[in-house]
Order: sequence, then C-alpha cells, then structure tokens
Amino acid sequence: MKAKFIFIALIGFLITNICSCTKAGTGGNATVVCKVFNVDNSSAPVNGATVYVKYGQSTPPPPTANNSGYDDHKVAASNSNSVSFTGLKEGTYYFYAEGNVGTTTAPQAVSGGNAFSLTHANRNGSSTANISVMY
Repeated sequence: MKAKFIFIALIGFLITNICSCTKAGTGGNATVVCKVFNVDNSSAPVNGATVYVKYGQSTPPPPTANNSGYDDHKVAASNSNSVSFTGLKEGTYYFYAEGNVGTTTAPQAVSGGNAFSLTHANRNGSSTANISVMY
C-alpha cells in the first residue's frame, strides 16, 4: 500500500514537472526590443538593420544561405535602429543583426550578434537586447 502511494505521488510529481517546462520560442507573453549599435563608430545606431533570432541557444546556428538557420527575422524602419519580437517565452535566444552604415552611395556592411536570456522575472514584460555590430 505504501509503495503504491509513493509510486502514484512520484508519477504526479513527474507529470507536473514535465508539463511546467517551457522552451524558448513563441507562445509566451514577453517582448524583446532589439536595438542595433555600431561599436566601430562610437556605438552609433544602425537604422534599417535586419535582426534574426534563434530560439533556445546562445550561439549562432551554422552559416546558411539567406540566414535560413534562424527561426524568425524583422527589419527595422529606415529611421529606426530597433525591432520588437513579441509573444516570447522565458529562455535563451541568439540575436544577429546585419545592416549598412555610411552613405547611400558608399554603404559599408556591418554585422554581429549577441546571446540574450529572457528570465523568469521578465516573462510577462518587455526587455531590451542591445546588439553590437561591426565592420
């Protein structure tokens, strides 16, 4: 009888823990605002950059054509250095940005990425991820 009770309690405990686990990705309530800055130019904002996100890892995915290894991407407006990813769950994300700085006649490509951890405390709010890019 005691062994049966312990077994049932153990099963209940395991089911509760398995069901409460979440992985990084969509389906949550958090927003991450990504801001892109050029560290080679006194951290000047990089307007119009494309920001890619990889869910559940702190390193970039292997290089692929058109950055297809990422899970999502957003393009900032031409007068803005930020994009927002909404509906995210707690977890680890890797953000990567590409953009151009300089003039329209002589643009210079910049790129770079950073890992970001969306914590339990921020799972229902807004957080900012600063992405450093360089030439």
